[in-house]
Amino acid sequence: MKGLKIQPSIHIHPLFFLLAVSALLTGAIYEFIILFSIVAIHELGHYFTARHYKWRVSHIEFWLLGGAVVSEEHTTKPMREQVHVTLAGPFQNVWIFVFLQLIVTLAGPHPLISTAIYYNGLILLLNLLPIWPLDGGKLLFYTLTPVMSFKSSLKLALLISIFSLTSCFLWMIFTEQMTLAGTMLTGFLILENVLEWRRQMYVFMRYVIHCLERDVSKMKVKYFSVPPHMSVMEVVRRIRTNRHHIYVLKGRQELRVVDDQECLNIFLREKQPHARLYEVVQ
Repeated sequence: MKGLKIQPSIHIHPLFFLLAVSALLTGAIYEFIILFSIVAIHELGHYFTARHYKWRVSHIEFWLLGGAVVSEEHTTKPMREQVHVTLAGPFQNVWIFVFLQLIVTLAGPHPLISTAIYYNGLILLLNLLPIWPLDGGKLLFYTLTPVMSFKSSLKLALLISIFSLTSCFLWMIFTEQMTLAGTMLTGFLILENVLEWRRQMYVFMRYVIHCLERDVSKMKVKYFSVPPHMSVMEVVRRIRTNRHHIYVLKGRQELRVVDDQECLNIFLREKQPHARLYEVVQ
């Protein structure tokens, strides 16, 4: 579902307006302003960190109880940058908590300050859940990529995300914690997970194209011993992030190796996905 464009760099999801109207009708407008302010600071942390690393950022989208900095580069940049951009949001909630506690210490407690502390903690904990596209879901994906292929990491992260989302939904029902906002947020996250599951191949192919153009000279080298009859397509499916792969062909008297850049070139430019590795080295 597309958001309303307030400015080219700011989009508002329709669910956000639904929450605003609900807050207005129930007299919780001050609570809504506090919530939006915390979400905005959280997302600006992502935004300015991404711009610091010169990422191409499309826009900031605000949706129910959260938001997202939309960029197509979150899977193609160095792992350090991806983690920094993702953690920049939760970091804002940490200093907001310290700031609010300082106000309480100096000026005493106040109902709105207590509300801000509650919403700030809620946003922080919610975003760290291993659910896509929350920060916790992205951090889960980044954690899996060094030990698994890009394609397998994405699929496993989405499976864990769907399981976690289902568990949270059932917990809210059985404990009678389900609210209108919780129902709308759950529906939104279910839709996002379904869409992300369907576009796995697109995300993978975009990453494969990026791998063909990347500079591997400074990347950590990973060696694999593989059978000579393995296909180029199977090699591409095993690609991991931020690694330069070199494949050593087993069962040969002389040492024969082929790297992932050669396989990517054959896969994408020469369009021979079924070529065997022994044919590549020849």
